[in-house]
Amino acid sequence: MCVHMSFYLKRGNIIYFNFWLFGLRHTYSTKIKIDREEWDLKIQRPKARRGTVGEANRKITNELNEYQKKFDELKQYYKESLTKQVVKKEFDEYFQLAQVSKTLSYSDYFNIYIEQKKESQSVQKDSWQKYTRIHTAIMSLQKKNKTTYYLSSFDSAFFMEFIGYLRSEKDISDNTLRRKLGFFKSFLNWCVRNGYSVNSIFKEINIKPRETYHVALSEKDLKVLENLELNEVKSYYRDLFLIGVYSGQRVSDYSRFNKEYIEGDSIVIRAKKTGQFSYIPLNPKLKKLLDKYDWKLSTISGQKFNVHIHEICKIAGFNEIVIRERFYGNKKKTERIPRFKLIASHTARRTFITLSEQKGVSHSQIMKVTGIRSLKTLQGYIKVNSESLSEAIIKAWT
Repeated sequence: MCVHMSFYLKRGNIIYFNFWLFGLRHTYSTKIKIDREEWDLKIQRPKARRGTVGEANRKITNELNEYQKKFDELKQYYKESLTKQVVKKEFDEYFQLAQVSKTLSYSDYFNIYIEQKKESQSVQKDSWQKYTRIHTAIMSLQKKNKTTYYLSSFDSAFFMEFIGYLRSEKDISDNTLRRKLGFFKSFLNWCVRNGYSVNSIFKEINIKPRETYHVALSEKDLKVLENLELNEVKSYYRDLFLIGVYSGQRVSDYSRFNKEYIEGDSIVIRAKKTGQFSYIPLNPKLKKLLDKYDWKLSTISGQKFNVHIHEICKIAGFNEIVIRERFYGNKKKTERIPRFKLIASHTARRTFITLSEQKGVSHSQIMKVTGIRSLKTLQGYIKVNSESLSEAIIKAWT
């Protein structure tokens, strides 16, 4: 009797055990799943990795070794009487309980997901930290409920409880909740793409977007910032913010500006977030600031940047009170906030778009510069203040 064995990855990313008896090939599903990118086709085993992904791969390798060890024992015991029915029966009995105990938890899958994102550099550090924040919230609820979440745990009852938990105990408004659930849904979609079984109910979970107050600076505001006397550190962060205003780009993109991106009288760069190209005219104000720092801008975290921008705008006197409404399901909270607290790194991009439209730049031209692909997205950036609205209407009807 010629007996040998191997493993292979089948559709659905399930690992199958191959074995041959009397020249005939038979298969047995181990029910173990692995991301196809983590499977080494040459050796038919998980790839050797470092970090959390490596740890998960080693767990799977150990499980596969158990199948090989058990099969060798069956060969020795049954010898010529070994059949496919015997192998299946013995495997079912031996691995059924072990399979339950070795099921990866939600946290195991999430760690693999984040490790892959870090390795592929498909998202910036600020972005994957947003993924880990929603993960931290889920783990907090898990601890509160004294349970362990698996991928199968995420049914409609979980989402109802989780949304209520974020609203009541974490004081998270609907718009923020909508963004956080979006990050979690990205993880669940990754699970689906890789053949991991999840409840499809997550696709039906939606939080209604609420209109909120966004800040865009005026021409007058920009002149105040440009002429503000600041120390060296704050002057640098003020200039970074203005580079964002003059270019219309995200900080993750304009912090990468260098002379290699110059084509004619424009900067051409591919956005890290979307992969879209932006064509940025090198206007005099933008060029002056980039030359000031020899086109070498340091990479900074959004959180650190925003702290400095708040302080700078407070010094600039942007202290008028703004009324902001936040929604928590059917509840509404009204807040009175100094305007400087609402000004952040992304305000620069919003300011560029708003002022460009006010100056008569067409929507298609603004989209070309910013890399925004849809008119709906662009319109979400445009902030119409009461002063410019009054001027436009009076001019139109005079």
